[in-house]
Amino acid sequence: MVRQTTTTFLFVLCSLVAFAQEHPKPVFIKATGCESKLTSVLFSSFKESIRAGIARYEVVPDLSDWGKNDVVLVIHMTCGERNSSVSVASIYGLAKCFGPKNCHASMNASTLNLLISDPNREKQCGFELLKQLDYTLSRMDTRSMQLE
Repeated sequence: MVRQTTTTFLFVLCSLVAFAQEHPKPVFIKATGCESKLTSVLFSSFKESIRAGIARYEVVPDLSDWGKNDVVLVIHMTCGERNSSVSVASIYGLAKCFGPKNCHASMNASTLNLLISDPNREKQCGFELLKQLDYTLSRMDTRSMQLE
């Protein structure tokens, strides 16, 4: 009985992982000020961290999610660099398009996050931004966000 339960549990777990890999959540990133030498390293590391792993997320080029018009997670980021340190302010929200030029977004002010990176740790901070994204999504109440 224990063996059968364990086998069933593993089958369900593997199915959920496979489903997550087949259906990553679309993410649109709007970044401001992330073009300088150090901030671009952090921003690239963040996007690479999103693409790695079990593919929970997919970076999309616009709010329409390749024309699918699904609900898209939106991340607004503002980067800054001073004295070899990098800072990033992020806020998260949702968006949905109802046509090619009819998109609605709702940002959640309670998700505002600030990350300050020590010099030469920009790549690690990109991964920390992904962890913050996971944490924020686990706590975000999307019911209060109006998209229509």
